[in-house]
Amino acid sequence: MAIDLSPQHTAVDNGSMPHTPHAIMIGCAAWLGAIVSFLAYRKYARRCDIIHEVPTIAARDIPGLGAAMVEVVGRVDVDVPLISDLTRTPCVAFECSVTEHWTTTEIQRDSKGNMRTVTRHHSATRYRNSRRVPFRVCDQSGQVVVRPEGAEIELVNAMTGRDGPDPASPAYHITPTHFGGRLSYAEHVLPLGEEIYVLGQVSEDHEIVRPCDVDRPFLISHRNEEEIRRAAVWGRNCWGIISFVLFVVGFVAIALSLSQD
Repeated sequence: MAIDLSPQHTAVDNGSMPHTPHAIMIGCAAWLGAIVSFLAYRKYARRCDIIHEVPTIAARDIPGLGAAMVEVVGRVDVDVPLISDLTRTPCVAFECSVTEHWTTTEIQRDSKGNMRTVTRHHSATRYRNSRRVPFRVCDQSGQVVVRPEGAEIELVNAMTGRDGPDPASPAYHITPTHFGGRLSYAEHVLPLGEEIYVLGQVSEDHEIVRPCDVDRPFLISHRNEEEIRRAAVWGRNCWGIISFVLFVVGFVAIALSLSQD
């Protein structure tokens, strides 16, 4: 009986193991995503803290506060309002755009010579404009000027219930330029009389302006303080979880790639 004493070779299938360069790339991408997510987490966490710490002040008490951060709640007023482009709404800030959407169809031949139809969707901005002006916030005690340069403004959707622009709009006569094209309209405004929440810093002129510290938010919103606080808490928690998960994924991917070397 012959005994085979030759060396035995066993084939190992490495197909299930991620290639080392690919694993490193995945890990680095995950860490980059974790950094971006952490910055978003930090933004919302900072907003939560400031909303909790900063008191809501009556407009008449603003002059005695120096350069403090304040919250003010009241109605929007201005002597000469802006008129929004699409809906012609009197306001103190607006953003609008007109976008054309269309499709094209192409016949393509693949590597095997088979023909197939490919539909591509396209869009292009045909009109865009935005403006904001200083305005007053009026409450029962008085009024205070807000200078919105540099503010994050949460606006009201002015196109609700509308199919298109007002006939007096400068965008009213815009028509599609592509066969089968259609137009969509978007406009958001901060209208006169709207009750708003303002978070900012008091200036030397006793106006509310962008904070000197860039880490502090300057927010103007049609939502109330509790809604803004809940949104900030949700954003903080959500981005915090995403940042942690991406960090762990990056750590595991890089650790596995190093262990295969």
